[in-house]
Amino acid sequence: MKIYKKIYKQCFLLALIVLLILIPYTFCRAASATVNISTGEESVVVGDEITVSLSISSDAMLGDFEAYITYNADILEFENDAAFIAGGEGLLKLTDKNTVNKESSRKYIMRFKAKAIGVSEIGIKDKAEIYEFETGTAMSVSSNRLDIRVIAAKTASDNNNLKSLKINPGSLKPKFDPKITEYTTKIDYENSKIILSAVPEDDNAKVTVEGNENLDVGNNKIMVKVKAESGETKEYIITATRKEAVEKETVETIETSESEDNLDSDSERNGSIEDKSAEIGNLLIIKDGKDMYIQNGYRYQILKPDDDVVIPDGYSKTSLILDDVTVSAYTPENDLNSDFLLLYVKNEAGETGFYQYDRVEETLQRYTKNREGNKVVMSGNLMQSEEYKAKLTTMGIVLAILGCVCIILSVALIRLYLKNREEE
Repeated sequence: MKIYKKIYKQCFLLALIVLLILIPYTFCRAASATVNISTGEESVVVGDEITVSLSISSDAMLGDFEAYITYNADILEFENDAAFIAGGEGLLKLTDKNTVNKESSRKYIMRFKAKAIGVSEIGIKDKAEIYEFETGTAMSVSSNRLDIRVIAAKTASDNNNLKSLKINPGSLKPKFDPKITEYTTKIDYENSKIILSAVPEDDNAKVTVEGNENLDVGNNKIMVKVKAESGETKEYIITATRKEAVEKETVETIETSESEDNLDSDSERNGSIEDKSAEIGNLLIIKDGKDMYIQNGYRYQILKPDDDVVIPDGYSKTSLILDDVTVSAYTPENDLNSDFLLLYVKNEAGETGFYQYDRVEETLQRYTKNREGNKVVMSGNLMQSEEYKAKLTTMGIVLAILGCVCIILSVALIRLYLKNREEE
């Protein structure tokens, strides 16, 4: 009997010890909460509105709540302006503090608009902060992430072709064709960037360009991506080869050699040096050995500007093909499609300068700063002359009026004088 009492006593002490250990744990264990993000339709069409619910459930009363919510701003656009949500551009802040309602569950509504094709994930950034109502103790929180797929409308176009593709400087080889997706071009060492003009056939298609800046010496891949309204994409690839830098001594040697060739060209014109000519519109293109001339009654030698030549403001270097020969030209920076280009030439008098080439009418005329494309701007001196003439006209009218007034006053004074004498 004593043995049983002893065993009972030991079991009681053991149970008491276990209870004493578990009671603090039971009271100190933090409450937990679950955040669930859901929507009625996880697949929507571009232009549709999407309602997303954020629900919180807990085994304790909920107090303050704060969380950051992320989404893809390129695909979804946040719309509603609720008092507890702020932000946009891919990040929202949901804040609900100082609540007076005792509740173990809550629900918040967010509205988005599908604006582009793709998949956007909506979820809690890092971790949501939820506190107990009575004690203010932080709860342990678990949450899910929601994927929303945006698809194109059935009527969306699949056209992902380019209508035109132009570059500056350089020229595309082969000639641009919407069905051809790979091209090559060569640029001088001085150019580390290529400006592109890429126009899609479908106005609803989107075009992006990558790799056209900070070009390295050698081959560079430039990607032109066209994304159709339906989401179908096509890539046009341009392999741009940037030439190596040419040392100054080498350039001087080449220029000296070319000068000697030019000096001897007159005496050897009927010899081994080849003299070719071709008509382009109103112009005659003449190839004389290494030199190239353009003629419209006068002959001009096409040159490459030296480093000290100042390029006109608003123009950048490009290339022009004349009779299968590529020459340096300059196009307006704000209009790559301009019909008017500048060529640097030397006239028959030995003077060098820029001339404006019209590639539509195939004409050449001297370029001046007060000429904008095919429009002539009135110079400041001419404007001052017109103003001066206008002022002279105004002064003449004023003098004529004053002269008439003087005559009237003179007649009045004479009559008054004669009247006074008669009265005397």
